Amino acid sequence: MKILSVNIYGYGKIIKQEFNTNQDFVQIFGENEAGKSTMMSFIHSVLFGFPTKKEAEPRREPRMHNLYGGKLTVQFKDEPEPVEIERLKGKVQGDVKIYFKDGTTKGEEWLTKKMNYIDKRTYRSIFSFDVLGLQDIHKNMTEDKLQEYLLRAGALGSHEYDEMLSAIDKELKTLYKRNGINPVINTELQDLNDLSDKIRGLEKHEDDYKSLINDQVKTLESLNAKKHAMHQMEMIRKQKMKEVMYHKDIKDWKQLESKLNIEPVNFPERGIERYESLYNHIKQSARDIGLRQEKLKSLIAEIQHVRLPDKAMVSYLEALQKEEPEIKQQNLEVVRLTNSAANLENEIMNLQKDIGWQEEHPDVDDSNIVRESVQSLLSKYDEIMLEEQYLIREIDHLRADIKQLDAEIEESEKNQIDDTRMKKKREVLDREFELVEKKRMYQLIEKDYEREKRERDRVKNWQAALIITISVIAISIGVMFIINNSYLYGGLGLAVGAAALFILVITNNREQDTLKTDYQQEVDTLQDDINTLKEEYNIDFDIDDAKDLRQELKSLRAKRNSFSVKLDDLKETLSVNEANQDHLNIQLAEVKQKLKVNPDLDDKYIVDAIYTIRQIKQKRHQINREQQELNSITQRLNDFDTRVSEEVGAFGIHYNKTSIFHEAGQLAAKLQKDESMYYRLREQADLLENEITVLEERNASSQRELNQLLDYVDADDEEEYYYYARKHSEYIENVNSFKELSDKLDEEHFDYDLRNELSGRLLADLKADEDNISDQLDNLNEQIQLEQQSLVEINNEIKLLESDGKLSELNHLYGMRKGVVQSLAEEYMSLTYIRILIETHIKAIKDERLPIVIEEARETFEFVTKGRYINVIYSDEGIFVKHKNGQVFHPLELSQSTKEMLYISLRLSLIRALKGYYQLPIIIDDAFVHFDSERTRTILDYFRSKSDDQVLYFTCNLNTSIPSAQTIKLKEKTK
Repeated sequence: MKILSVNIYGYGKIIKQEFNTNQDFVQIFGENEAGKSTMMSFIHSVLFGFPTKKEAEPRREPRMHNLYGGKLTVQFKDEPEPVEIERLKGKVQGDVKIYFKDGTTKGEEWLTKKMNYIDKRTYRSIFSFDVLGLQDIHKNMTEDKLQEYLLRAGALGSHEYDEMLSAIDKELKTLYKRNGINPVINTELQDLNDLSDKIRGLEKHEDDYKSLINDQVKTLESLNAKKHAMHQMEMIRKQKMKEVMYHKDIKDWKQLESKLNIEPVNFPERGIERYESLYNHIKQSARDIGLRQEKLKSLIAEIQHVRLPDKAMVSYLEALQKEEPEIKQQNLEVVRLTNSAANLENEIMNLQKDIGWQEEHPDVDDSNIVRESVQSLLSKYDEIMLEEQYLIREIDHLRADIKQLDAEIEESEKNQIDDTRMKKKREVLDREFELVEKKRMYQLIEKDYEREKRERDRVKNWQAALIITISVIAISIGVMFIINNSYLYGGLGLAVGAAALFILVITNNREQDTLKTDYQQEVDTLQDDINTLKEEYNIDFDIDDAKDLRQELKSLRAKRNSFSVKLDDLKETLSVNEANQDHLNIQLAEVKQKLKVNPDLDDKYIVDAIYTIRQIKQKRHQINREQQELNSITQRLNDFDTRVSEEVGAFGIHYNKTSIFHEAGQLAAKLQKDESMYYRLREQADLLENEITVLEERNASSQRELNQLLDYVDADDEEEYYYYARKHSEYIENVNSFKELSDKLDEEHFDYDLRNELSGRLLADLKADEDNISDQLDNLNEQIQLEQQSLVEINNEIKLLESDGKLSELNHLYGMRKGVVQSLAEEYMSLTYIRILIETHIKAIKDERLPIVIEEARETFEFVTKGRYINVIYSDEGIFVKHKNGQVFHPLELSQSTKEMLYISLRLSLIRALKGYYQLPIIIDDAFVHFDSERTRTILDYFRSKSDDQVLYFTCNLNTSIPSAQTIKLKEKTK
């Protein structure tokens, strides 16, 4: 099978694209997000159906397009001509049709049979290569796992059998393990053993129950009282432990409280930092004042030697310099406008030639209304042409569909079944159901009847034996009395015995068993009726199939009528479309006449002609505007020359149009330099005077603040000030420590009275109290443990006695659990048998197919490794490769890319081995990204020269050695 072309109507981001793949090897190149995966998924979808919800794959339905699907043009080797496989949106997997050159069509059954019933998953596992499949080789595989992976690649090609075996093994492990604990059967067996032990224990003996109950109640009351007392003692001990833990903090708190009962020392905030800062500032200010006074004297001397220039002269020269850029720009603008006018005239002449004008026509209407009307006409024309193509294609499809439906309706009418046979078939089914129900009911009644009959017979036999015994005894007594000449009593005894025998004869009549005969007659009668109906009428058919045939015929007729109506509508629409097309051609010809353009101009260039006319008018307006601007600029330049020549003569400067700005700039720079130096020196002097004044004021202010700090604490000198600072700091630290300890003790619920009480006690006394409480707790704990042990023994004895009444319940539970174990064992054996069947099937496939695959893989592996490895060996231990130097290597010892080469060789050999069953194209999805350039070139050369199947190679790395005829380039964004 060879794919000649791929035509995508709408699939994912690809809309209305057709690709030619009529090559044995096709390289499909595209950057990321260009649509490689979409195109590959499209090929799979057309051949095997669109993805369903169960498949972990997107359906890729277009968001901005109605059509979903497309077609492949395929050449099968057993078909003389190519066929088109088209799949469109319909049912979940789409509706597929195969079109032949002679006009006939086929359905999905033909395609499935043609591809030998292969499904999408099997196709991908054998004929598709991707980088993820090759990466699985390097997932830290052991020797056994790697061998199994390679053997599967050469024999099966898929993971389905391995997944089935894994699922069965997992289910078997959940059911049973030899030494397991958690599996279901192991758990059930352990429960059976426990039940058996309990049953044996309940069968022994029973002791006094009431006395044990009384002992249990007394022990529980005593145990609860001791636990309550222990809880109270535990609370007291925790309190003592907390008092011992915080005893040191309480002592420190009491000491700080006594220290803080004095008047605090008043000291200014940040007093030391402020005092030192002011003292250093006063010293530094005195030095700065002296330095600035010396610099001020030197500046005054320099100012006296500088002369100020005339301000009017400086202002005029500055104003003249500011006019220089404008004058230069005006001169350049004159040149530019002159050249622009000449260029615009040439452009107008060229534009007139483009649209066929011999002269300008300023009265032609080029407004947006005209342009939009032309665009509207062209848009309608394009829509009509597209609609015409669509209608012709739809009409052809509908005619083919109607022809196919007529054949299907004719075939379906031949297979219909008449109403009489359907009615008799329903009657036979009802009677057969009644027959089955009666037989089942008879079986249920027969079992109960037989059981009751046996019970009645047993009672009658017992009564008969009793009566015979009484009669024998009575007759014997009567005979004894007669022998002893007591005829009255003897006759009475004989009469009693005869009466008993008479009663026995009367009551011993057996019931006639007519139940079985009545039911059997009903069943036979019903069976005869069924046989009679089957003989008289030909009802050997499935009624559900007959209903489906009728429904299918009804659906085909409705579909045929719908297609006929749709075909008539499409034909009528096509005729209207052709009339609209003629009308639009006339309108476009009228537009070209109004625009006075060449009548042979193509319709699609009319809008461009309108834009050209608009440009001609714009350029003519621009020439007029620029001519007016040129006249204005020339007049301003002449006025400037006259004015400036008179003004600069007063300053002794000769006017020259080219050098006037340079001479004025030199003179202005000299005057500005003198003026700038004077004002700069004067500004520096004023600044120094202000700085000296500010420094003197700040020095006086700092001295006043320093005196205020000493007065705040009534200190006479610096040493006394520092003494008060140390006293204040110590007081603040004590206050903070006292606050921290108070907060800490408040959190632990130590109130003021408790703190005073604990501060007066010794730590040794508190620890002694704690040890005494701990001893009492230990004593109580020992008593509780003894009573709990006694209670456990009493409860065990009570349970043993109470369990006697559950013996029958345990026996019943044992029988139920035993039945569960038997059913689980049957399930386990069934799964084991299935596993053996699958393993036997895999072994048969490997034994039959692997030798052929290995033989084919030798040549392939030698070619792709360029003769470094000359043989692939298969033995009981697995697959091995032979180097050209004679050494044999396990696959685990090979490099990463060589292992991938071996895997690819086995897959290709499997494809050749299956050539008698499948002849399908090979799809490669960037599987060689880890190869270097040399190995990539080698493997591509193999596919191009050695492979008999078509190869579609999707990649994001363009190989330039492949001819462009064998390369398809996908754009990054396909609309």
